[in-house]
Amino acid sequence: MAKIVQKGLWISIKSLDKESRKNYLTSMVLFFIGALAWGIHIASVGGIDNNPVDIPYINIIRISIVIFLAFAVFHYVKFLNRQDELMQRYHDFVFSWGAIGFLVLGLGASLISPLFAFSPTFYEFFLAFGVGSVFGGYRFYKKYLSE
Repeated sequence: MAKIVQKGLWISIKSLDKESRKNYLTSMVLFFIGALAWGIHIASVGGIDNNPVDIPYINIIRISIVIFLAFAVFHYVKFLNRQDELMQRYHDFVFSWGAIGFLVLGLGASLISPLFAFSPTFYEFFLAFGVGSVFGGYRFYKKYLSE
């Protein structure tokens, strides 16, 4: 079963059996390709600097985002279903703390945004989710795995 390493921030791929390793790596590669396509989409709508870029075939790229991420989730669920209770608890713990980060940091950003003429978008809230997930992974490590 998966060994949680890096103080709760990662799992050791070497610790996985062949089928779990295949599903995990496939899901991560598909997530990465979907994220690259998503980055192209962000550039096309001006999501970073409010300067949209005209990209040919953008609708095909947008459809590929959905397809790649759907297959990535499919393989990740196959991976997760083969894991023990500790790994499943780790997964739930990290995603729960990600949601808390989304709510707390996102709410905080939206409350102070009028003071700085800043309008938080999905990407800032996603970053808040990521920060919460990192914090949750570390808390899980401290609570269940550290000696």
